[in-house]
Amino acid sequence: MKLKLLIFSILLSNTIYSQSAKDSLLQRDINVLVEEMEFMYGYDQTMREYTIFKTFDKSETDRIENLPDSLRVEEMKKRKFVSDSISKIIYKKYINPMDAKHTERMIEITKKYGFPSTKRIRKYYKKEFADPEFNPLIIFIHSPKKYWDELKELMLKEYQNGIINQCQYGYLLWQFTGRKSFQPMLDNGYEMIKENGKTTLKSTCE
Repeated sequence: MKLKLLIFSILLSNTIYSQSAKDSLLQRDINVLVEEMEFMYGYDQTMREYTIFKTFDKSETDRIENLPDSLRVEEMKKRKFVSDSISKIIYKKYINPMDAKHTERMIEITKKYGFPSTKRIRKYYKKEFADPEFNPLIIFIHSPKKYWDELKELMLKEYQNGIINQCQYGYLLWQFTGRKSFQPMLDNGYEMIKENGKTTLKSTCE
C-alpha cells in the first residue's frame, strides 16, 4: 500500500510540474500564439461563412444571422450559388487542406503548452480578441477524420489534467466520433432541454 501511494505521489508531482512548465511557456509566448490562433480561427470561420452567405463582410453575415427566421430564409435564397459545385470547390481547395494544417498546428501547440482554451488564454492575455467569438476549440471541431484517434487520446489527457472541462471534452468527442450522435455530449455534461416547443442541447458546465 505504501509503495502504491509513493508511486501515485510521484506521478501526481510530475503531472503538476509538467503543467506548471506548460503554463509558464504559454505565458511567455501568449501574444504570438493568440495572433496565430486568431488567424486560424478567422480563416476557418470566414471561409465557411462565405459558402453560406457569399460574402466576406462580417457585419453583413451578422446582420443576416440576426434576422427573423422567415426573413433570413428569404435572404439566404437570394445568396445561393448558381451551382453547388462552387461550394464543393471552396471546400476541396481552400477549407479542407487548411483544416488539416490548422489541426496539425493545434496539436503541436497543445502538446507544448497544453490546450489553450479561452479561459487559460485570459489568464495571460489582456487585449481584446480580434473576434469576440474567438475560440481555439472550434479549430479542433473542424479537424479531418485522419486525426481523430490521436485527438481522442490527446484531449482525454487534457480533460483528465483539468485543462478542459467535461463539456468541452464531450463537444470534442462528438466531433472525433463522427458527429453520428449527441451521446458523447450527453455523457459529458450536456442535457436535452425543451424550451418554447424546441428541444436543444444545453451545457451544464460553468
